[in-house]
Amino acid sequence: MGSDSILAGIGATVLAVTLLVCGFAACCLPVTTASLAGAVSTGADSPYTHEQLVELAQETRAFTVDAHSSMEEARESLAADVVAAAREASAEGTPKYSQWTQQARQVLGDAEGEGGTALETMDALAKVSDRYALDADAVSHLEDCNGLITGLSSYLGMIGVAALIIALVLGFRKQFAALAFMLRMGPALLLAVLVVLGLWGLVDFNGLFAAFHSLFFVEGTWTFNYDSLLISMYPIDFWMGMGAVWVGSAIGVGLLCFAAGCLFAWKAQVQRRELEEAAAAEAARSKKRRKKGRR
Repeated sequence: MGSDSILAGIGATVLAVTLLVCGFAACCLPVTTASLAGAVSTGADSPYTHEQLVELAQETRAFTVDAHSSMEEARESLAADVVAAAREASAEGTPKYSQWTQQARQVLGDAEGEGGTALETMDALAKVSDRYALDADAVSHLEDCNGLITGLSSYLGMIGVAALIIALVLGFRKQFAALAFMLRMGPALLLAVLVVLGLWGLVDFNGLFAAFHSLFFVEGTWTFNYDSLLISMYPIDFWMGMGAVWVGSAIGVGLLCFAAGCLFAWKAQVQRRELEEAAAAEAARSKKRRKKGRR
């Protein structure tokens, strides 16, 4: 097996991972959260309206995904958004007024009078019920997610760069057959993984969801009450939608790579035919020279 074949095999594997990363990147886009939250965060059993849940989902996404110069300031900013939404939803005459207990409204009133920080107010409100605010466990989990995403982002980017470099090396060497193998086998590997995960998800989505989280988080740190604010923003349908976006985006980019692989496979055939014709012409010339030499 030649070095180019080995390089193509490595490239196919790296490309498959890169396609998965592309799908994940699509999930992290603000528009993805806004669209999915708008579709599934109904607010029917929440003390917040649908519009508020969608807005809070977007603010929580920013806290979870974006890099922050100061996590303390980020926590305070998220808490301020939650408290502001709580004051609006609990105000007399609003559609969700009946969902707020006197104790919850009292916490908001006391905080306003005492001038405490938004984070302190949110924590006090969450102690009344996690339906009203993100409790300490929820904020801690979101911070863990932020650390994981921002910590891995540079490494994931390097994987994509590695795939690009391998493709360029094979292209510059005019190893079109090896490049075609890489560009077609990468999506094929991705598809094989997605088929397995897809079948698992269809049979037991909760099991797949739990297994995925257990790879990165300590057990018990990512489960929350079904009616908590966090789950109201991101119900199970939201994560199923995220899975669809992830798979769809990865397959979409994979199809482009596969199409490029087919193009290079055609170029490899043309290259091989040209080499065969050149070799045949050279053989014919050599035969003529040998005949002249015998005369």
